[in-house]
Amino acid sequence: MAAKAPREPSPLRSAIKHSVLSFATVGLALTAMAGGIHVWGSDDTSSPVRQIALFETEAPTITTPQLKTRLASSNAPARQIAAPSFDEEDGAPPFVTDAMIARGEAGTPDLGVDYVDGVSRVVRVAARSDEVPERQEVRINGISVSSGQSWQESRSTLALPRAPVAAVAERTSLGTLPKISDDGRTPAGVYARPFANTEGRPTVSIILGGLGINRTHTRSAIDELPPEVTLSFAPGTRDLQGWIDQARAAGHEVLLEVPLEAYELSSGPAHPQSLTTTMQEAQIESRLSALMASASGYFGLTNYQGGRFLRSPESVSHLARLTAARGLAFVEDGSLPRSAMDTVATDAPLRFRRANFPIDTQPHGGDIQERLLELETLAIDKGSAVGSGFAYPVTIDILKAWTDSLSAKGIVLAPASAATHTRPSATAGLETASIDQQAGGQADMDAVDTTG
Repeated sequence: MAAKAPREPSPLRSAIKHSVLSFATVGLALTAMAGGIHVWGSDDTSSPVRQIALFETEAPTITTPQLKTRLASSNAPARQIAAPSFDEEDGAPPFVTDAMIARGEAGTPDLGVDYVDGVSRVVRVAARSDEVPERQEVRINGISVSSGQSWQESRSTLALPRAPVAAVAERTSLGTLPKISDDGRTPAGVYARPFANTEGRPTVSIILGGLGINRTHTRSAIDELPPEVTLSFAPGTRDLQGWIDQARAAGHEVLLEVPLEAYELSSGPAHPQSLTTTMQEAQIESRLSALMASASGYFGLTNYQGGRFLRSPESVSHLARLTAARGLAFVEDGSLPRSAMDTVATDAPLRFRRANFPIDTQPHGGDIQERLLELETLAIDKGSAVGSGFAYPVTIDILKAWTDSLSAKGIVLAPASAATHTRPSATAGLETASIDQQAGGQADMDAVDTTG
């Protein structure tokens, strides 16, 4: 039988074996060194030790500071001072002391406080009439609210009469159209927001257009802007009459936008109800009547685009005559550099005003604020200024803060109707909205040109 050959050890097994032996040897050596230091080591050769106490082991000793005394007699008992006496000839004493009450020389002073079972209750606070503060007012969403009055109550007092007002309304096959009443009242006066500037301060007016297109923006403009801001609604707005009713209930006067033929191809396709320069007067009247019959309660018309139409004297003459015949005003938005309406309005006669410029051609906060500052300067220089804008969210937000700041600058925010006027050569009188709250109330006044 052959002898069994020796087998070589496995490399892995050898590595594990030697590793264990190495760790064991090092561990024993370190343990022996630590034991030797612990037994034969000296405390004198050790490094310094510091002990940190996280909590006080003993209560700290509190010493009372020695306070300085002003007078040597400050620690002496308090002196008893006798109550002063008064003669009846001297009149009533200026004050009452406890000693006087105890002797019966004076009654208990009335402090305006009742004590019931040891509990005090203030029953009266005395104050001189000259010290009584005036009722404070704050502005909430552009509406001045007095102390003790709710926002809804303040807003209800600003509401304009519900449209249509029968005296200035005509029922036709198209619907209700505005008309001049038998006694001479006009929709421009009846539906305008009443305004009075008794102090003759500079006025500035804002017309915010494009309403009715976006429901959220329209609601924001109606509810958050002051009632003196004039609102204009886009043609073809869904539930146009409902929006106008809500705007007037919030105190806003209203303009109706009339689509007019434009030059710009980039402005998109023409509105299906646009008035064009190729139309005859009868065609313009038919289409304009259909637009006006879509709602009631507006004091005037304003242009929606119209670069081509408003440069045509013949077309503008037709529009001006038809507008004046219905007793309406016409307000341009100021976006067109050249317009024939200025000269044609003299012959109509038409109650007219062109806005000085749009405030948000560039709908950016800084640009809008610069334009509003220009309006303020123009109002102070000329007496009045009118700006127009679109219902962008940024425009509405900036207008809310800006309108609240006008009073401190000595400028009055006025509705746009207050800035419209008829030419002196065209009429001898100007009809303005009455401060009377009754529906259709109106007072005749002499013509006043507020354009500056």
